[in-house]
Amino acid sequence: MKAFRVALRRYGRSREAAFSGQSGFGTDGRWHTRGRLLDYAAQSLSLAALERLVHYKRIDALLPHVRYEIEVPDALIATLGREPAGWNGADLLPAAQALGDQWYDGGRTPALRVPSAVTPGELNLIVNAHHAAWDWKWVVSGPVAYRFDPRLVELLGARR
Repeated sequence: MKAFRVALRRYGRSREAAFSGQSGFGTDGRWHTRGRLLDYAAQSLSLAALERLVHYKRIDALLPHVRYEIEVPDALIATLGREPAGWNGADLLPAAQALGDQWYDGGRTPALRVPSAVTPGELNLIVNAHHAAWDWKWVVSGPVAYRFDPRLVELLGARR
């Protein structure tokens, strides 16, 4: 599966930094609880941008960003069985986080395919670059400078 990651440049100066897992280690996410070295990527560049913007304040989007493209073999990507009811709500759902935690803690694959709450019908990957099967050749491009369209940044200011 091809996937994209948009990161602040200061955290993505190299592929090792962009996929260090620090983002998952330091904060809870929709599909995991903090303390796990993992990162999220999206099936398209536009979804990766939206996934970043949904969590940003206006100033964050104005800072320099980079993008990466990865290609993880489908055979090494786990999939969820069925999402728990309410997984895509505004609040994080412990039942959804438990599914990602079980995947990570079980260590079967270096990536997990999950649905996007930001864009229904699209997919994200949770990536564990510390997994024994991870191969850095899967990072096929990056860091490439990335800039959010200023009109999107204006929308962030308008929603506050």
